Amino acid sequence: MRLHRHILVGSASSLAIILGTAPALAADAPMPDEIVVTGVRASLERAIDLKRTSDNHVEAISAEDIGKLPDKNVADALQRLPGLNTSSASSGEGGFDENNRVSIRGTSPSLTQVTIDGHSVATGDWFVLDQFSTVGRSTSFDLLPSEIVSAVIVSKTQDASLLEGGVAGSIDLRLRSGLDLKSTWTVEASAQGAYNTQSHETKPQVNALIGWHNDDNTLGVIVQGFYEERSLRRYGQETLGYGAITASNATGAAIPSLVGVQAPTLIGSTLFTQQRRREGGVATVDWKATDKLEFKASGFYSYLNASNVNDNYLYWGSRELDRNVPTSYTVKNNTLVAASFPLVATSGPFTGQPIEGIVADNIVRPDANAASWFANLDATYKASDRLTIKGQVGYTRGTGRTPSSPFFEVDAPTGVSYGPSGNGFAVTTANINPGSPVGVSNDFAINETFTSTDQEAYGKLDANYDISSGAFRSIDAGVRIAEHKRQTVGWDRGCTLGADGQCYSAGLFNFAGVNPTLYPGGFNANALGIPGLLIPLAGDPATITKVINNIGGGVRGPISAIVQPQNEYWPGEFKVKETDVEGYILAHIGGEGWRGNVGLRVASTSERAFVNVPVSCAPATTTVPTTCAANVITTSAYGPFYINEVKHNYVDFLPSINLTFDISQKVLLRLAAAETMSRPDFSALGGTVSLTDTNFTGSGGNPNLRPIKATVFDGSLEYYYAPAALAAISVFHDDLQSYVTFGTSVGNYFTQLDNKFHDYTISSPTNTSGQLSGVELQLQQPIAYGFGFQANGTYVNGHESSGAPLVGTSKFTYNVVGYYDKGPLNVRLAYTYRSHYFVGLDRSSAENQSNYGTLDGSANLAITKNLTLTVDALNITNAKLKYYAQTTDQPRAVYANGTQVFFGVRAKF
Repeated sequence: MRLHRHILVGSASSLAIILGTAPALAADAPMPDEIVVTGVRASLERAIDLKRTSDNHVEAISAEDIGKLPDKNVADALQRLPGLNTSSASSGEGGFDENNRVSIRGTSPSLTQVTIDGHSVATGDWFVLDQFSTVGRSTSFDLLPSEIVSAVIVSKTQDASLLEGGVAGSIDLRLRSGLDLKSTWTVEASAQGAYNTQSHETKPQVNALIGWHNDDNTLGVIVQGFYEERSLRRYGQETLGYGAITASNATGAAIPSLVGVQAPTLIGSTLFTQQRRREGGVATVDWKATDKLEFKASGFYSYLNASNVNDNYLYWGSRELDRNVPTSYTVKNNTLVAASFPLVATSGPFTGQPIEGIVADNIVRPDANAASWFANLDATYKASDRLTIKGQVGYTRGTGRTPSSPFFEVDAPTGVSYGPSGNGFAVTTANINPGSPVGVSNDFAINETFTSTDQEAYGKLDANYDISSGAFRSIDAGVRIAEHKRQTVGWDRGCTLGADGQCYSAGLFNFAGVNPTLYPGGFNANALGIPGLLIPLAGDPATITKVINNIGGGVRGPISAIVQPQNEYWPGEFKVKETDVEGYILAHIGGEGWRGNVGLRVASTSERAFVNVPVSCAPATTTVPTTCAANVITTSAYGPFYINEVKHNYVDFLPSINLTFDISQKVLLRLAAAETMSRPDFSALGGTVSLTDTNFTGSGGNPNLRPIKATVFDGSLEYYYAPAALAAISVFHDDLQSYVTFGTSVGNYFTQLDNKFHDYTISSPTNTSGQLSGVELQLQQPIAYGFGFQANGTYVNGHESSGAPLVGTSKFTYNVVGYYDKGPLNVRLAYTYRSHYFVGLDRSSAENQSNYGTLDGSANLAITKNLTLTVDALNITNAKLKYYAQTTDQPRAVYANGTQVFFGVRAKF
């Protein structure tokens, strides 16, 4: 728990005790063991000193004690910095109340390199689409509690010693060291309750640390553990994509003027509930073996159990358009924003037939989870007064698992209409009972299981040689090698519902005695801002339990009673292996009134993508089975396929230069330029196609993608006009030579909905070019009597060469932080705003997040020098996350997550 904080996070200059030697600091910067911080004012003065003496353009946040970041989540803390943005989801799971992805200066989170103590950290995601559909290179901060962090260093300019992978910058999380503890023994602990205003539940969160170092301060040990629970309830409406009306649709054939008009395929009222449990720990051992030889060993483990249930009640637009004709409709900006459909088709090939216009969809994901761990060893050897050699070796692994994902869908022929209303669409129809399906052939139940693994073994060797001759101060050089592997495997089993379906005929699935209930009262117009929103029915948990028991719990193996056995879902599988070999040389330079560095990093990548390719085989006869080539796999119900290995090797040369000039005693000018690179998302390289059956869309990869290359420029002017005060302006430009964008194509694939092949609209990546430019402003000002404020704002203009938007680029971002810190009381309010930005393609349809601002606060009261009471509130105003497609007339989603309140006590001895 964050109690009386000695460090305040805000603008770039406000930040930072940087523990450990960082390449971003000048060679003559004061060492961390000289830092003495006694309050916010002193910490701000020290932060300014660190910023002034650094070679590179850096930002930082820090925490002197466990849990003292002024935000519960590291990502939330980072969003206070100029030029940094956060998001609360990386795929189609929708937005939540906790940020878990970070991007720098208008780029995608996948283009931000995240390390811990300078080395890679494998990641995992609990949500199933993040495991097989959109598998990026961004790190999930869900697995990185703020309690483990001593400092976070953000490098906005590149130098050759920094690990490549960040196009616009990189983020390094620093662990604590036992040798930095002030006392021989240190014990810290916090206990708090986490309350959600929508679930109305309070969950426990406990963190503890024990640290020790010997009297000679040559051996230090820290052992830390955390256990945190949270309860989530999210109210939402989702529109799962838009599609063009065609002449082959019943609607397009009857009303030719609607051909080409975009129409919503599915409009759903969704209730998402989740119980999260995060547990794990970190341990570090620092040992100064001799005056010349030092070691640091560190280990980290984090496990997140994220069991969840998602009830959705949907208008099935694609079915109505395909088989029915609206009796009235409204078109705006080439979008069918309103329509009314009769119960029975009155024209076209389905005349006289009742049309299924409503779908009840209930999904349970018990024990959905993610995990991350690493083991790392650092060694430093001072070979002479001039030469220092450092080595690092380690292994890291992350997983994301969906052990089972049972769900069922039932639909009903009912007259239905929809129209714009507030933040989304109001849908009007009669309720259907998920416990009494009509028995049409496409009702079905299915269970899925997916596992995604991310792992890397790495080692590096660095040397620093002190020259101290002329303009050259020292030379750094090093080599690094890493073996990285990312893989996803998936299986499912299913059967058809209805009175004549496989589930019923096998005696496995029926709805006898099922009593579904209404959504909770909070799911209403006040929560989502959609007047007249229908209150639908939630699936009965007993029914979903039957799915788990009868369709299978996700364990591979035969279940003899099942009509359709578990199948390998190869369209959602992929595997990518990379071998990265890198080397660099960096010269630290300087003279009277100036300093900097210049260097070159060379990165060689050997890439192997294993792509599942569908094939056609000769049809079976009564005497001859299906014939395929020897390398074709024919055991999946999704059709025959083979695994194609695609190999690529490429070498990237990455020069960089950073210069700082003392214009006067109070004014600094910084100039920097570099070539940067990041590798494409793993799922983009995997090539395999993942499908969404309800609206016949999917996403696929491209194993021939080139890495993202950029030429970046940075300049800043900093004015240190008073103690603990700063005014600064920064400008930057990124020329993206091989940016990854997305297009669409059509493919024919099999679906278990009706056991037929259908045309799917597939989104797939390709290389293009683009650019972004921007400016950052920041002001830091203590006032008087313990009061002060920090403010920063960023403007970014970015687009692809075609004019299309870049993923993650908000034009305007700003932060305003006000604080009071005097005596035993510390109070802080922080408002963060970012304008709309392009999220990407979700189910082959564009998705943009609307303007979003949130107000957070904290208060800390020190009862004694060892005991502090705290309270923190996130999203105080209960701001809603809103998304739209191409225009605001095409709403994609609106979510209400409520307010999170953390209250408790913290002790230190």
